Parts: sequence; C-alpha cells; structure tokens
Amino acid sequence: MQQRQGFTLIELMLAMTLISLLLLGIAMTIVQVANIYNHGMITKEVNQTSRTLGDELTSSLRTNGSFSTDASANRYVDKSWGGRLCAGQYSYIWNYGKALNSLDDNRNKYAASSTNSGGNRVVQSNGSVRYEIGFVKVADGGGTYCTPNGDGRYPDVDPAGATELLKTGNHSLVLHDFSVTSTATAKDTLSNQQLYRFSYVIGTSDIAALNSSQTTCKGPGQSGADPNYCSVEQFSLVLRAVGGVN
Repeated sequence: MQQRQGFTLIELMLAMTLISLLLLGIAMTIVQVANIYNHGMITKEVNQTSRTLGDELTSSLRTNGSFSTDASANRYVDKSWGGRLCAGQYSYIWNYGKALNSLDDNRNKYAASSTNSGGNRVVQSNGSVRYEIGFVKVADGGGTYCTPNGDGRYPDVDPAGATELLKTGNHSLVLHDFSVTSTATAKDTLSNQQLYRFSYVIGTSDIAALNSSQTTCKGPGQSGADPNYCSVEQFSLVLRAVGGVN
C-alpha cells in the first residue's frame, strides 16, 4: 500500500500564522517609515520657510535702515493675535496660529476687493485660493499699515499687493510667535547702524497638537498629540540695519 506524504492541518496553520506575522511586520515597518518620512518632510519645510523669512528680513533691513520698536513710533505692532512691522519700503503683517484657529475678530484681515468680495477669500494668479493672512509682505513706503485709525484698529490689507511668505509648500504652516527687540546700547551712533533680534516660532497649524506655550509638540499619549505630523521650531537671528533711519 502506497503511503501519501503531505502537511498536517497543524503544520499548515503554523505556516499561515508565520506568514501572517511576517506580512504584519512588513506592513508596520512600511507605516513607520512613511511616518518618519512625512515628519522629516514637514520639518524640512519648516526650516526652509524660516530661511526664506530670515533672508527676507535681512534684505529689508539692509535696504531700509533702522526703525524704532516703541509703540508710539507706529513702526512695530505686537498683539496677542499677531502683529505688524513697517520697515520702510515694505510692511510685514502676520497672524498667529491661535488667532487663525479661533478666527479672532481682531486678527489681521484682507480688505474687500473684487478678488475676495469681502469674505477674506483671495484668488492668486496661479488659480489657488488663500483665505487668511499667515505672514504677508506688502509695499507700504509710508508705513500706513502700522498706523491705527480713530477706533484703534489697523487698516485691512490690500490682497492685490500682498505676497504670502508662509503656506507655500505642501503643508499649512503658521506663525506661533514673533518678536522684534532692540536696545539703545545696540546702536552705533557713529555709523547710525543698529542691531535687532528677531525671534519667531514656525510650525504646523494644528493647535491641539501643541503644548500650552505653543512652542513644542505634545508627547505621545497626550490628548491631541500628533507625533507623526506635528512640527514646530523656534528661530532667532540678529540683524544689522544699515542705510539710514526710517
């Protein structure tokens, strides 16, 4: 009598279990690699945006000269919802992520025009749409954007002349903090040059994924944490203003 050879049911079950575990391990590895890649790309975008912002501010100060950070000078506006900096030929206007998240009524807004019909909706030349001010650069030689009107509010921004310096990549980046400081001792009276410290925090727009200071991401396990996509970085640079006084 010929005896047939083959696998037992238990052997087949063990083989299928091992294959399933192997496939599960491969899938988990792919997910982990994808998460690491995505987080790395977001961090890279944050750093690139910071360099763009730093280069822009450096060029502006070299061209336009020094300015006063005192509130009475109407050159630098620092509020809880955002701020403005009128540095000469151009003004810079920004909103913080928390103000955009809550749609704070005091936040900087676009003026009504044919491109946004008063709804804060701006259609750009490439057909894309942006709804809110992140950090914009606008021609403003007279510094009118930093001068409040009778009720203490600042002029809305003309979308036709505004260039957005954030939200230019694949992810929605926002400014979480921005400050400009200088002191009397940072000025050289002979050359009329002055040093300024610019400090700012750039990151992803999910406020729930940030700690209360909004300068760091929540750790794994904390409510609202998103370790795969949350990225926030603090930057600081010292710039020298030359070329006269505004």
